Amino acid sequence: MTALLAGCGEAPAHSIAAEPVSRPVTFASASAEPIVTAAPSSSPSPSPSATPGDFAGCRDGDCEARVRAGDSIPIDPALGVDEISVVGLRGDAARIAFTGTSTVVDGANTSISRSCYNDRCRVRGALTISTSRPGRIGDVGLRLTRVEGDSALLVLQRAGEE
Repeated sequence: MTALLAGCGEAPAHSIAAEPVSRPVTFASASAEPIVTAAPSSSPSPSPSATPGDFAGCRDGDCEARVRAGDSIPIDPALGVDEISVVGLRGDAARIAFTGTSTVVDGANTSISRSCYNDRCRVRGALTISTSRPGRIGDVGLRLTRVEGDSALLVLQRAGEE
């Protein structure tokens, strides 16, 4: 059975406020490779990604990543989301698609569908975030700090660490 929910269901534990990045953000040229670095936290910082499209440093739900339309970021399923994909960038906004298990989703133009088989449920959905409106999927907060040309700086931060 598939149910379509539009921004309803469980309420997020708390809201995610847009906060400026605590250190300067520089954008490389449009031809630069994606860069993944740790978001400000007490954990050690991973080094920038050496391989285009390598977002392994984001698996724990705590990183900054330069993304383009078509990029997919794998996330630890324990956070309620398995994968976040950038569907498109326009103006100061990004359309994000996701798969996972959590129905806790916050953002603009949110849509989710949930299908269950033998008590195993999967959630698929999409939401829009912008530089002025962050979002959340499961236990991962999403903040778009900057969109420039065909790339954007996306900050993932585990809920409760904002």
